[in-house]
Amino acid sequence: MFSKILDVLNDLKPKHLLMLAGTTALLIFAVVYFALSGLTEKGAAPVTPVAPQGITRSVVVARDDIQPNTLIQEDMLEIKEMPANVVPKGSIMVMKDILGQPAASTIYAGDILTMSKVFMDKSHTGFSGSIPDNCRAVSVGVSEITGVAGFAKPGDYVDVILVEKSKTGASSRFLLQNVLLLAVNQNAAPKGNVLDEATGKKAEYKPAIATLALTPDDMLELVSASAVGEIYLALRPFHSKDIYTGFGEFNLKSSQVETVAPAASTMPAQAAPAYQPPVAAAPQPEAPVASSGIRIIQGDKILGK
Repeated sequence: MFSKILDVLNDLKPKHLLMLAGTTALLIFAVVYFALSGLTEKGAAPVTPVAPQGITRSVVVARDDIQPNTLIQEDMLEIKEMPANVVPKGSIMVMKDILGQPAASTIYAGDILTMSKVFMDKSHTGFSGSIPDNCRAVSVGVSEITGVAGFAKPGDYVDVILVEKSKTGASSRFLLQNVLLLAVNQNAAPKGNVLDEATGKKAEYKPAIATLALTPDDMLELVSASAVGEIYLALRPFHSKDIYTGFGEFNLKSSQVETVAPAASTMPAQAAPAYQPPVAAAPQPEAPVASSGIRIIQGDKILGK
């Protein structure tokens, strides 16, 4: 059989031999390619290129020990050239990328800073990371009524209303508007499937404390107001930024207030004067008649003028 193949090859022209050789080479290449592809799909570990010795990379390194949750400052860091084969994945190359970010864990002096060692999102630091800049978290007591029946959830925005009661009625006014609600804690109801002795139903958690994010001035105003009246929360619509600019105060007088009548006079009443008949006026003397200047004398009497 082998001799027959040789005879066939001897009879082929050079052109045909070249075509046969090319075809054979293509077949061998295809077999090798598919064989290697099958090994890779079966989980063969890729070969990691080894960095040549002498190649370095600039990375951010801790100059001093940095405690967890510490805001990273520029004086805590430095740039160093490190061998490329010892630089871990996710290393920080630019210092300004992490300035002002809190440390996720303890970073020791000389450590290369990586993304896993720094909180790029401050909300990951816990509750304090959710407080906006220049604000404080302050809590006020609420109930099912004053706390919007539990519909207000963390992340919502609310208006704060102060209600003051007096003997003559009540007044209410807007104290703060568009305030971020950080948290709504629950009351101290027993946990688990515990029945309420009064109702016989399962005890539920109800809003008892609302925590708001306020500027220092607004915080002082709210704390003072909570000492003189009752605080109500009004839930705002989603993404609503409108501000109420009306009079902002409402007074209501109680209908049960009694009007005090003026006290009667304690002075004794004076008796009416007794009736007295009118006194006749005395007759006035007649006016003398003007004289003409002539006198009438009869004997020793003067009769007229």
